[in-house]
Amino acid sequence: MKKLIFLGVAVLSISTSIFAAGNSCLGNSKINKSDVEKALSPILGNAKVVSVSDAPIDGLYEVVIQTNGKKVPVYIDCSLKYLVNGEIIDIKNKKSITRERFMQLSQEANQEKEKEFVKILGDKKLQELKKAFPGILERASIVDAKNIPQTNIIFGNPQAKKVVYVVTDPQCPFCAKLHQSITELLKERNDIAFKMIFYPLPFHKYAKAVSENVICSNDKSLLDKSFEAVLKNDEASLSKLAKTCNKANSTIEANIKYGQANGINGTPTIIFPNGLAISGAMSKDDLKKLIDIIF
Repeated sequence: MKKLIFLGVAVLSISTSIFAAGNSCLGNSKINKSDVEKALSPILGNAKVVSVSDAPIDGLYEVVIQTNGKKVPVYIDCSLKYLVNGEIIDIKNKKSITRERFMQLSQEANQEKEKEFVKILGDKKLQELKKAFPGILERASIVDAKNIPQTNIIFGNPQAKKVVYVVTDPQCPFCAKLHQSITELLKERNDIAFKMIFYPLPFHKYAKAVSENVICSNDKSLLDKSFEAVLKNDEASLSKLAKTCNKANSTIEANIKYGQANGINGTPTIIFPNGLAISGAMSKDDLKKLIDIIF
């Protein structure tokens, strides 16, 4: 059984299951959270079961699953054999009960997230951040600040007190755009150090080997060349940069392990020393503004 893939508001199962309504198990005692966790363990991956409650349909339970800071409702039958992914529609009132529940969970999750952000940023900085970047909290999360992977590949001033970690993939187009912004910003600023955490995505053909080459050679110019090739769609140049080096495997594995444990599933992701993580590329001006707010 493949793991579930959680995408936005939807929970999509690689293996499709069909639930047939019936009353064969309605007389059983009510299932609990641990029962559901055990039943779903083969497909949950890094997601977790938050709660289990009665669903509007007899024979189904609502299961709230949390992944990447988001909570989504799905349904499981009382035999714990079938997971149901989809909307429950109230025909009489012409509304989606599932979507309303999702919106409620999203609001609750955002309120919880804001409380956590206040702890590390303070209310003043949080409000400034929200004002400067409307909707940024949807791209933000809090990660383990004490165990951020260390790296020798640094752009900017290695002695700078303002340190920004960049989770990157040398074949990722959005990473290449962010790298452009970093390069432009460093022409203006000497008080920032950008430390590269290599996180090659499995569907990028050359990403892992290029990452290994950069790490083993300790040559950051190779990353510049890789991103230049990505922006030019120059696969031949990428291929030349892809040189495997087994010594880098432990570093890359540790980076991926950290990312998975902290809900980092995409690149680029910026991490600040206080544990604030923000995903996605941004312009030079936005990057500058963000750094000045955080520090």
